[in-house]
Amino acid sequence: MIGALVGVVLALASVVLGVTVHREVPAVDRELHQAALDLGPTFVDTATVVSLVLSPGLATIALLSLVLRAFLARDPLPAKGAVLLAACWATLFARHGYQRVRPVDFPKWAYPSGHVTAVTAVAFTGVVLCGWLARRYLKAAVALACTAVLITAASRVVLEMHWFTDTVGAILGVVGVGLVVAHALRLLPVGVGSRREQS
Repeated sequence: MIGALVGVVLALASVVLGVTVHREVPAVDRELHQAALDLGPTFVDTATVVSLVLSPGLATIALLSLVLRAFLARDPLPAKGAVLLAACWATLFARHGYQRVRPVDFPKWAYPSGHVTAVTAVAFTGVVLCGWLARRYLKAAVALACTAVLITAASRVVLEMHWFTDTVGAILGVVGVGLVVAHALRLLPVGVGSRREQS
């Protein structure tokens, strides 16, 4: 129950942040945007590679894999994982409500970041499933998930595709909704009482 309550708080924080920044660019966004411009072409090239690998395409592959696994194995766990991933990823649709403009001219709204939403959705779902399937690797999974999300967020700012707060809002929204949905699907706390838990 605590996880669900934390999720509600995080989701509401994402909404408040979105409402706050959708018309005016805060100082932190302007400063980090300028800092990104000063990094040079090497960082831009690296960020481009990161954005190609850690992208919505990754979420598509993960979602299809979970659905296929659930269908072939008749296993409720990957089916729940697919629902969790889809719900987390669906927070992206909130951008149509905020309609925030990006740092550069681009035909899609900025808040929340699509790349960060997708990668965070995969990361969150992966951590939850790891807790059920391979609990002894949970700390490593959390570290890997956090690293992937932070690198993705940084790459989007470096590429001038998003403001810093676009990435923060995406993380808050995904984790918030993820905690609520995971609680509803009885996936929290991870691994408790599961026959899949590995010692």
